[in-house]
Amino acid sequence: MNRHMPVLRRTLLEHIDSGDLTYRTREGFTCSFDKDEIEILSETCTEIEKMRLRLPIFVSTDISSDGAWKVDGITETVVVSKLLGKKSLRDDMLRIYHADLKELRKKIPNAVIVLYLP
Repeated sequence: MNRHMPVLRRTLLEHIDSGDLTYRTREGFTCSFDKDEIEILSETCTEIEKMRLRLPIFVSTDISSDGAWKVDGITETVVVSKLLGKKSLRDDMLRIYHADLKELRKKIPNAVIVLYLP
C-alpha cells in the first residue's frame, strides 16, 4: 500500500526555481504538477512557506476520528487551511472531511497525495 509515495519531496521554492515540476514515486513512475497548481500555491504561500512547503502535500486517514482525513505539519496545515478557508484547531494538524478533500483535490489535484495509514 502507499507505493505512490514520492521518493523525495522538494519544497515549493525548489520546484519554482528549477522549473522541474515532477517527482518520482516508489514504484518508479514520474508524476508532474500543473503550472496552475504551482501558481495557486505560490499565490497562497508567504515567502517563508514557499521555502518550507514540501510537495506533494500528504493527506492521510485520521484514525482518531470516524471518516475524517488529516493534514500534518505546521506549514502544510497553514497552507491547506488558507486554500480551504478552514480554521485548524492545532498548529500542526488540520482535520478535513470528504467534501474538503474533494475541494482540495479540485484546486490542486496533482499536488495532493492521499495516504492510507492503519
